[in-house]
Amino acid sequence: MPTATIPSETIKEIPKNDFFLTPSCILGAVNPGTEVLISRIYDLLGLRWKTAGDRAESKCTCCTGFSSHGDLITIESTLLVAARLWSIAAEMGLENITTACVTSFAIHTECLEMYKHEPGLDERVDRWLQQACGRRLQFPKHVVHASDIVYDNRDALAQKLRYRLVDHRTGRPLRIVDHVGCHYAKVFPEKAIGGAESCDVLAGLVRAWGGETVDYPERRHCCGMGFRQCAIRPNRGYTMACVLKKLESMAPWKPDAILTNCPGCNLFLDKEQWAILQMTGTEYNIPTLSYSELTGLLMGWDPYAVVGIQAHTVPVEPLLDKLGIPYDKSKEWLTKEPVEVM
Repeated sequence: MPTATIPSETIKEIPKNDFFLTPSCILGAVNPGTEVLISRIYDLLGLRWKTAGDRAESKCTCCTGFSSHGDLITIESTLLVAARLWSIAAEMGLENITTACVTSFAIHTECLEMYKHEPGLDERVDRWLQQACGRRLQFPKHVVHASDIVYDNRDALAQKLRYRLVDHRTGRPLRIVDHVGCHYAKVFPEKAIGGAESCDVLAGLVRAWGGETVDYPERRHCCGMGFRQCAIRPNRGYTMACVLKKLESMAPWKPDAILTNCPGCNLFLDKEQWAILQMTGTEYNIPTLSYSELTGLLMGWDPYAVVGIQAHTVPVEPLLDKLGIPYDKSKEWLTKEPVEVM
């Protein structure tokens, strides 16, 4: 099996167990099955993990990403929010933070880095944390993104797959574009598997699972989501322009799908294709999936009841046809009848 050449300085240490999972503020809203799939994959791998419990004080796991990057709150507030989550994780006996969102990954990593470079910061935050909620500052051993863990276990997962990234009719490896979130690979490149330009966190999955990665000029270009683009109406055209630039660049390679590890990228690379069709008349129809959705589909989990492909704007069914994955279109819409979960 071909392997990628990863710069030695970006071969990161990925813990094997004891994970505190922080959900994403938008991922569960735009692609409801995606976060559930992360926990299901963790269980499949036999990992010890937990998320915030049912106690009211533990339910909020926001990292402040939108507010922080939008200059709506101070960095001290972000430090305090992250410290609270680290304290909860330690209380649960979990030393590693794993995030569903790449912005959370960058926020938690940035907070840890700040303690290394600002003397006395830990003492101040510890004092604020005690005053705010009676907790004490405790540092996690690692901060990793959920896609890091899937990558680290890609070969073990390959042994469990019911389907591979191969056209079942022709035997052709499917061509997959990997789109890595900027807040995973570009904020702290040394914390990403392979760095910013040679990032392997998604491409490694494609290779391990039988597919072919697609390299093209705008492979590392941002999806355009940003925070001040998508959230401020006059700036939204920039988001669509970024998606269009990527689609135009990848189109000659005729990719079968786009694979992401960022909630925002998954959203905009999918739904902006409809906007581009309305504005330009050009139809790309390239299915966009997160790494956890792709894992679920290749595992043979129900495309609608478990993976939730009906939440996507670009139909995923043509990709399922290539993979040879059966599906029941009647499950596409919610009904009063219970849907059996595999």
